[in-house]
Amino acid sequence: MTRRLHTYSLVAIVAAVSAGQALARDPKRIQLADGIVLTPLLDVSEAYDDNIYEANVNADSSTWVTTISPSLLLDAVQGVNHYQLEYGFETDYFHSTDQDHNTDHSLRGMAEIALNKTNRFELSANYDRIENVSDTSVIGQNDKFEITRADANYIYGAPSGPFSMELGVNHVWFRTFNSGTLNSDREYDKPGASATGYFRVGPKTRALVEYRYDDYDYLLSSSALDSTKDTYLIGLTWAATARTVGTIKFGYEERDFDSNAKKDKDGSSWEADLTWQPTQRATLIFNTSKGTEEGSVSEDLVEVERFKASWNHQIAPRISSDVSYAYLDEEYQNILNRKDEVNEVAVGINFDATRWMTVGVGYRYKDRDSNVPVRDYDRNVYMVSLNLSL
Repeated sequence: MTRRLHTYSLVAIVAAVSAGQALARDPKRIQLADGIVLTPLLDVSEAYDDNIYEANVNADSSTWVTTISPSLLLDAVQGVNHYQLEYGFETDYFHSTDQDHNTDHSLRGMAEIALNKTNRFELSANYDRIENVSDTSVIGQNDKFEITRADANYIYGAPSGPFSMELGVNHVWFRTFNSGTLNSDREYDKPGASATGYFRVGPKTRALVEYRYDDYDYLLSSSALDSTKDTYLIGLTWAATARTVGTIKFGYEERDFDSNAKKDKDGSSWEADLTWQPTQRATLIFNTSKGTEEGSVSEDLVEVERFKASWNHQIAPRISSDVSYAYLDEEYQNILNRKDEVNEVAVGINFDATRWMTVGVGYRYKDRDSNVPVRDYDRNVYMVSLNLSL
């Protein structure tokens, strides 16, 4: 069975093995010119992973993994305008499976341009070239794909004003570069648009109404997965105090397939991002969402619910701890009515040895329980990490 490819958050999933980022690292910024700075970073980790393929197989899939991740961030501020350009790559060396060595690349650009106090533009473009080792379409062959995304947003009004709005357009190009025809059925273009209106209902609280449109156009002429997705949301966004900020959206999603042979899907949708800082040393972050994602030749689409809670605590001036729990519920629209539940727990301790170096140790456990028994697995990862800067 050809599994669907997760088309976003892939780099974040890989990085989550570290169980937490070195929040206190204070990198030195290189001044290139007036208002232009360059920030280099380097992260190195060594991990023991007992199931790199996230597969329920008898073959040994445990190995030590060395990961090297350098990055460069170019940041420029010119008056009220802000620009960024960032490049980084992440190389994984698998000590027991040489064929899985791979390097992921990421290139991102952003521009915030203010015409005046009430009119501004936000432009961005991202490119990711990723080779995925875990939970692949075919065991023993890494999924290789590229994601290119361009966004343009126009913002009218100020957050403190009675009304503001955002209008946006975007385009996603999803491509694979496996040999032969592996995963070629997954390639698509996706133009999209969005509109959000904000209405002030309190000194630091705004109500919102949002509409998003996405058009999935698959490259294979034989594909029956072409579809459109309409999402309607209402919600609140607030910064009640310096310690509590968040956005909550609830609504409805409609997925309509071009092919009459496919079953359309309508249902509830939500998104929430909350941050609570009860003390200066502790931060709780909560995220949740529900919606549909792309399927494959084996399923029309997948209905996905996500929940994640992360707790960071500054135990001492140089020592911090990270604890997180994530839950994923996936319902596949196919003849098997496959349903997966994934639980993931991560813990970590970070020590700020110097201003430019943080040392961390972490552990992550991940478990998938499926009504298709062959999809069950569990995974343990033990890690030591080193985060460096100038």
